[in-house]
Amino acid sequence: MTEAGRERGWKVREVVGLAALSVVSGLVFAVWSHFVAPVAFGVAGHLGVGAIYGMWFIGATLPAYVLRRRWAAFLGETIGAIVELLLVSPYSVLLYYYGPAQGIMSEAAFALRRYRRWGYGTMALAGALPVIAAYPFDCLVSPFYPTCRFYPPELHLAIVTAMLLSGALLGGVLVKAVVDALVSAGRLRGWPVAQAEGAQSEAR
Repeated sequence: MTEAGRERGWKVREVVGLAALSVVSGLVFAVWSHFVAPVAFGVAGHLGVGAIYGMWFIGATLPAYVLRRRWAAFLGETIGAIVELLLVSPYSVLLYYYGPAQGIMSEAAFALRRYRRWGYGTMALAGALPVIAAYPFDCLVSPFYPTCRFYPPELHLAIVTAMLLSGALLGGVLVKAVVDALVSAGRLRGWPVAQAEGAQSEAR
């Protein structure tokens, strides 16, 4: 597949698709922030949140995988964060950082693969890399984890490991599996992910 966005601009349909997928992601983010994260924190503290963290990265991986366009990951995660903010997220203005920072890290994963490889390895990487942007901010800036900077090294390691696995599985593998299932069911006919599947097998 040719490098995404190298030879042509965005089509109106793709812009609309990006917006729709970003809104879906923002709604998922809001549910995660308002309901899932508090339960995870109550059960296992910061480590529990780390275990479910990857769902906050789908704003990048979902539109990028469906649209196969340069900057779809960055824009999708950023817009998704704005949608969550408009839904009165408990994370409030922190989302102005989380969205773009996490999005650019996922974008980097797709850029490393030159927007040509969309297998599980690439998706897992795109789901895991945002941890590089998220965890330091959690510890040093976010008021939700005031004692994070004082954690023992083994707890930091456990949380980062949980976040990486969650990002790879929820933000990467799950997104690919769900979208591929929709493609197989004929639900995304005409979109780049379906066109690529029809033209050739996904690069692994």
